[in-house]
Amino acid sequence: MSDTSVQPSIAAWHPTACILCECNCGIEVRLGGESGTRFERIRGDKAHPASQGYTCEKALRLDHYQHQPRLTSPLRRRDDGTFEEIDWDTAIREVAQRFMAVREAHGGESIFYYGGGGQGNHLGGGYSGATLRALGAKYRANALSQEKTGEFWVNGAMLGAMLRADFEHAEVALFVGKNPWQ
Repeated sequence: MSDTSVQPSIAAWHPTACILCECNCGIEVRLGGESGTRFERIRGDKAHPASQGYTCEKALRLDHYQHQPRLTSPLRRRDDGTFEEIDWDTAIREVAQRFMAVREAHGGESIFYYGGGGQGNHLGGGYSGATLRALGAKYRANALSQEKTGEFWVNGAMLGAMLRADFEHAEVALFVGKNPWQ
């Protein structure tokens, strides 16, 4: 990151945990910037009892939430394909009008929601219900239905239930096509 007003050699590492999946891997963050609250670096926490320094790419990229080129305001596409910045009230009003037009023309069952499950950064799962009911939307899916259903089926067929692995006490573990911390 370009904002490095805190010297890396003297900046402290702070232990915490990633919230992007149920594993909550241990991470360490080094803060800096003018306010001392910006992520400068992120790494796996070797002292964490479960993840022992491992973390996937999601956690290692948490600093992108503060990355300068990220979107911080709604954008509307112009007729020429470029974008203009608009305020949140305008954006919410225009999106609501378009959803209402779809509902009026095709019915609420034509609106499909794909979103998170209410954990970590997936708050849409917890807050989408009222909007979906107002639109008459009936269909929804999330990463569970796309990514994890096969895993549940295989574990059920092989083991009788979906199990949380006991990695801490395993003498040997073999993973084929699976990140055990995701």
